[in-house]
Amino acid sequence: MFAMAKPWNILVTARAFHDSGTDAWRSLEAIGCRIRISDRWGPLVESSLIEQLKDIDAVIAATDPYGAQVFAECPSLKLVARCGVGIDSVCLSAATESGVIVTNVPDAMTDAVADYCFALLLAGVRRICEGLQCMQEGGWTELRGYELRGKVLGLVGFGKIGQAVMRRATGFGMTVIASDPYYEDTSRANLFPNVEFVELDEVFRRSRVVSIHAPNQPETVHLVDARRLALMCPDAYLINTSRGKLIDEGALMQALHSQQIAGAAIDVYQTEPLPVDHPLRSTPGLLLTPHNAFNSIEAAVRMSDGCAQPILDILAGSPLQNVCNAPVLTQSNLRIRTL
Repeated sequence: MFAMAKPWNILVTARAFHDSGTDAWRSLEAIGCRIRISDRWGPLVESSLIEQLKDIDAVIAATDPYGAQVFAECPSLKLVARCGVGIDSVCLSAATESGVIVTNVPDAMTDAVADYCFALLLAGVRRICEGLQCMQEGGWTELRGYELRGKVLGLVGFGKIGQAVMRRATGFGMTVIASDPYYEDTSRANLFPNVEFVELDEVFRRSRVVSIHAPNQPETVHLVDARRLALMCPDAYLINTSRGKLIDEGALMQALHSQQIAGAAIDVYQTEPLPVDHPLRSTPGLLLTPHNAFNSIEAAVRMSDGCAQPILDILAGSPLQNVCNAPVLTQSNLRIRTL
């Protein structure tokens, strides 16, 4: 890579780095980097982002929108280091055209999300939240759920998080089926002899619990729609810890109101934060959490270390890992080369 002549100005918009990145922060400051904190947390609007990026070399980024206008109006910006896995808030083609490197931290949250997913699964099928509400209201009643052993867990997407959920489900004695285009290749599917790979609709037909672990892409928007919800059995449960756009929220609310399925647990939404008056909040049989699956103490430290590492590597002239737009590295307009 290309060692830089001077330390960088770094903007932090990711609260996880601010809260948990003590060691990473010190590592950056030790080589002379100047770190600036965003004027607010949460995804920034484009105008605010541009204003704060004016003299910034690298941003440790939350889910702020990084598009062509941001890159055009912030010529000093050389690196977008996503403090997380998903990069759907970054236009990779615009970044590449502008000579800006984009990195992420692909493995930091795997166990955190898998644990949380399974916690939601157990809370749903054993009706734990209903029991909590009953006790808080002064009641005392039987709430019969079902055991997991022998039940079918269907995974939509079988990347690292899906695989981690599979391992947990196997420990509970569940049968695991999955749908993922990558594993249509038999040689890949054979690496997981305890998992049956099936068509997507088959996952919804056969599973007692369906858990979503697919990426947010144009072809996956509303992957879970009214038609697929209708394929599920009446005692089935749906979990989404992936991305909010993958589920048609209106169709899910209708399915729950009509008791077409037994319940659902959602940690991600089409609009975040979820509006106070959003009808999801009052939908029966729906367990809601505030996009928190990734948020373990250990994962936050791993994310912080992982998003600081590309800055340290660039300034040390070391090879980069986890580059999301690798073609940019060989372009003549690569900003770490030209600025």
